[in-house]
Amino acid sequence: MKKTNEPVQNTTLQVTKDGSTSENRPLDCWRVIGVGGDRSCPELETYIHCRNCPVMADAAEAFFNRAPPDGYLDEWRQVLETTPENTESSGLSVLIFRLADEWFSLAAESLTEVTPLRKIHTIPHRSNSVFAGMVNVRGQLLLCCSLHGLLGLRQLDPHVLKVKKTSGQNNDDNRSIQLSDDAAILAPERLLVTSLTTGRVTRRWTFPVNEVAGVHRISKEELREVPSTVGKPGQRFSSALFSWNSRTVSLLDTNQIFEGIHEQIPS
Repeated sequence: MKKTNEPVQNTTLQVTKDGSTSENRPLDCWRVIGVGGDRSCPELETYIHCRNCPVMADAAEAFFNRAPPDGYLDEWRQVLETTPENTESSGLSVLIFRLADEWFSLAAESLTEVTPLRKIHTIPHRSNSVFAGMVNVRGQLLLCCSLHGLLGLRQLDPHVLKVKKTSGQNNDDNRSIQLSDDAAILAPERLLVTSLTTGRVTRRWTFPVNEVAGVHRISKEELREVPSTVGKPGQRFSSALFSWNSRTVSLLDTNQIFEGIHEQIPS
């Protein structure tokens, strides 16, 4: 493709009192006597900056209305008429994260947001090893679940989650799990906000994780079945395995995860 770096015709323009221009000033005056030059242009007192001056507006209009070079339009017509190659990919975008010492992933389409850990409010007589409670994410209260508890993994370290009683309450069940803002941002732990739409119903859950490795593209050829003999945590909720950075990562089934959480919530 030819580049059109040809300079604009070097005409001269001058701003008059009525805003019109006359030929008595270099077209690129903004580079010589304007803000890009020695700032000696008397029109700067009126227009403050060259971008407000009709001289630059006229130069821009002349630049975009100039005649294209020979063959330019034909080349672009050929490009636009060419049928694009089939670039449909059979890969899958996943978010890779760590729970305890194990690596897992979720389909990126089920991910809404990754945010620093938030205060987790436990619910009396409802919170357990799987159902952690509720969190406030951008002014919206969302249910929070522990994937560690659901998959049978070691929970987050005690120094990461501080347990503090709510002020004015002596009930041990009425407490909050919280981190300071600075500690939450600097810590590797994150809170995943996920959603699953079934029919007209959309369910949303948040999951604290130990570390997030980001979103990666995995080809379907890299996915392999979960062996029935593998006794790794989360086998029941895994739909496939793949290798990443010399590690084995389990691809979690979002539907299975949400159903498993529902089974663990006390009625």
